[in-house]
Amino acid sequence: MWRPKSGWWDERVEDHFSSGTDFPTLLPAVGIPAEAWAWPVARLSTGERQRLALLRALHPENRVLLLDEPTSGLDAENTGLVEVLLRGRLSTGTAILLVTHDPEQATRMASRHLEVRDGQLVEETP
Repeated sequence: MWRPKSGWWDERVEDHFSSGTDFPTLLPAVGIPAEAWAWPVARLSTGERQRLALLRALHPENRVLLLDEPTSGLDAENTGLVEVLLRGRLSTGTAILLVTHDPEQATRMASRHLEVRDGQLVEETP
């Protein structure tokens, strides 16, 4: 079974994905040009690396995603693309635990809101 690597250890983007990855569909979904599959990792911006790392985590066998600030540092357009992608995974039954400091994102994305307050986990009512 193919397992994604957590870091960027290989030289090229494509080496971090399983063979048969549909790059022409996958990369534009997060605002990255389709031809980026052939780029050296060193060419990627921080935001591109962040979005590509998310794509690696979205491997079809992963039915639960634990995401810590998956859109931090991204502009509004790319944040929107990531949120659309995550909503798509939610609609297919993937469970997502998303940590965010953005209350608007929590409102847009969550079916349940939990907050750590005074060292206690508290459920918020939307």
